Amino acid sequence: MDMDTIITKWFSTREQKITWSISVAFFLMFPIYFANFAAFLPDGASVIAGSSVSGEWEVSFEETDVATSEATEFLMDGEEYIFDFMFEEQGVNLGYVEITVSHGETDESGANPLAQNQCDNAVGQMRMGQVNDFVRSDSTMEGDSGSPNNCPTSYTMIIMLMENYTGQTYQESGQKGELEGLWVDNGFGRGEYRCQITLETRTGSAPGPGPGPALNNNEDGEEITVSWRVVGVDVTVAPVVAIDA
Repeated sequence: MDMDTIITKWFSTREQKITWSISVAFFLMFPIYFANFAAFLPDGASVIAGSSVSGEWEVSFEETDVATSEATEFLMDGEEYIFDFMFEEQGVNLGYVEITVSHGETDESGANPLAQNQCDNAVGQMRMGQVNDFVRSDSTMEGDSGSPNNCPTSYTMIIMLMENYTGQTYQESGQKGELEGLWVDNGFGRGEYRCQITLETRTGSAPGPGPGPALNNNEDGEEITVSWRVVGVDVTVAPVVAIDA
């Protein structure tokens, strides 16, 4: 069937001609309509989901635990031990990895009332050489148990995988796609996380000469627990709708 025959067939009646005219007009007007429709919306609002659309946006975040893990080891005084954790999953947008170090206190109160509560210290250092990348300026790479007179149950180190991420909702004007692009992990955070713990046990004995073992509470070691929490982030960029007073 040649082209003349096809044209004659599809345009042979008045109804067919009207149908084709409406279709052509629709295809011509469709992009013009949506390009100008935003002018009729409240300030900053838009029905267009395209990444190039400009306006006033509310950027919000939803966090989800992607992976968790925990390990416990008994360390002797002065001993170093490396707790490790592997994360390689792709297809998730990571915000940060949280590492919590905790330990018990088996004998922190000495017999001498002048030297009570000499709490032990679990010094932590993150060894990140096997991780793809992270935001160094925003991350916490070291930690310890704090003052010997104030026994915390735990402390936390955080490895940030998005620069300047806080998780707080905010409003910003600009292109939708540019705002979305600020909050991606860029593939950071995949690899082997290594947390090196060095245990320092502390004594409650009085300094200087004394009866010796009778006042000494310097135990052999402590049980150390390191917990890992990998946090994923879903980002929503939605138009801000003005509310009339």
